[in-house]
Amino acid sequence: MSIVIIGNPNVGKSLVLNGLTGSREFVSNYPGTSVEITSASTKIGAQNIIIYDTPGIYSLLSPGKEPEAVRELLEKEEVSLIVNIVDATNLDRNLFLTLELIEMGLPVVVVVNQIDRAREMGLVIDGPMLERMIGVPAIFYSAISGEGTLNLMEVLEKNQYKPPKRTARVDRCASCTGCSQNMCHHDPDLDRVERARDIAATATSRMAKVQRIWLDRLQNLVDHPVWGTITLLLLAYLGFKLLIEFISISEGPITSLLEPVSNIINEFINQFLPAGLITNVLSVAIPEGIIIPFTIVLPAMLMVSIMMSLLEDTGLLPRYSVALERVGRVFGLSGQAVIPLTLGLGCRTPAVVATRILPNEGQRFIVVTLLSIVVPCAATLGILASVISSLGASLAVIVSTMLVAFLVLAFILSRSVPRQDDFIYELPPLRIPLWNNAWSKIKIRFSGFFTEILPLLLVMSIVIRAIIESGVLQVFAGMDNFTRALFGIPSEAFVAVLLTIFQRYLAPLVLLNLPLTPREATIAIVMAAISLPCLPVMVMTIRELGVRSLIKILAMGLAVSFIIGFSLNLILPL
Repeated sequence: MSIVIIGNPNVGKSLVLNGLTGSREFVSNYPGTSVEITSASTKIGAQNIIIYDTPGIYSLLSPGKEPEAVRELLEKEEVSLIVNIVDATNLDRNLFLTLELIEMGLPVVVVVNQIDRAREMGLVIDGPMLERMIGVPAIFYSAISGEGTLNLMEVLEKNQYKPPKRTARVDRCASCTGCSQNMCHHDPDLDRVERARDIAATATSRMAKVQRIWLDRLQNLVDHPVWGTITLLLLAYLGFKLLIEFISISEGPITSLLEPVSNIINEFINQFLPAGLITNVLSVAIPEGIIIPFTIVLPAMLMVSIMMSLLEDTGLLPRYSVALERVGRVFGLSGQAVIPLTLGLGCRTPAVVATRILPNEGQRFIVVTLLSIVVPCAATLGILASVISSLGASLAVIVSTMLVAFLVLAFILSRSVPRQDDFIYELPPLRIPLWNNAWSKIKIRFSGFFTEILPLLLVMSIVIRAIIESGVLQVFAGMDNFTRALFGIPSEAFVAVLLTIFQRYLAPLVLLNLPLTPREATIAIVMAAISLPCLPVMVMTIRELGVRSLIKILAMGLAVSFIIGFSLNLILPL
């Protein structure tokens, strides 16, 4: 699989290449050309990818060695995707090349780079409008702040590239003034120039002065070294609180809507299957496997996607990087870690890949370890929220314990990693988010719900119900005295914690079916939330850091989970 990066001169193509590969090494010249076309090998998801970085050109048809070399590359290579980098501050000029690339019929993704500079100039670009007018995906990107890295990684990992719809072009017509029957005097280059200008003018506007004044005042607050950090931490807590409340409020209405469907499925299974273990399992597991994703996981994914989009579009994400830089120095964390850690709240698998933006292997290991052990994905958050609400677990204890575990683990790991160099952040101005743009990002992040999460949760529900109905958990009944004495939880809950190695949300699904007290539920939830990486994360960790790193992470995950469970059992009142 090959990706070609194309754009005008000085639009940041090499920076995007480095952001995708996480490396400034393993770069070679493309054979057979007299101009510089470099390539780098990387892996995104399960795909081995060769990414070509081409010289800056204004048009494929311009005279000169550079356009010729790019054309030759596109003709010789089996190009899977063209990543077209455009300058957000000069869209009309850059979109001329974009239209040429789209007319070739190859899959194209437009990366609107330097979006932070455009916003500093008061320019507001309507992303969905731009996508509709050019007919291909458009991603806002900033190589300095890291904005858009998440979206670009997600688009590339999906590996579902489609050729664009043919754009209108004028090569020949029969009714132009001054045209003969056999020749059209209309200039296709002029047509592209006019279309590029029209697209840029339609998709771009300027922010009102009053809005800018209020945003500047808010910006002064969040950029303050003390009050800004406090404000950002408060916003993070409120966001988590809102997530829990939203899941709790939405669960009842969604369950009521799906309950008739659940009853129909239950009746159908009991009517057509003979009585027995299989019928008992399927009649309960299938309705649960349909209801739980929609009542718990879907609201969680929705809220997390909205929050992540707002962080990106408002300019708060790089400010969290600065806040983490201030606090994280004590704990050995780079502010750049905010990007993969934030992505991990959606899905931890691409988050592991996103750690390539970090400055060294030591930093990558720290962040991958934190992602694997402490950071829950959206699906896990949703189910955990339901368990907290259903069993009356203490939210304050759970949140504070996870935060302490995060910081302590980061601090311990940082002792074995060289001190990071200073990093200069360029903060974009705060801006009002475009809801259309946020919605487009949400749709990208939701694309895997029906194809991946829903089927997986359905299968997991059947497996868990089969385990419960078969009495397998009773095999561990002899451990009950041991687990209660050591961790304060029954043996079934302890087994649920160990199941996180297969999928992180297996544990809370089991916990939902156990009669736990609020104290037991609190301890079990914390141990499940801080435990082992799931299989997809394990596979990605091996690819990115190797088997030895994974073994270390697994050992630390079990140790941290057991230590925290033991500590909470001693601290929490009976």
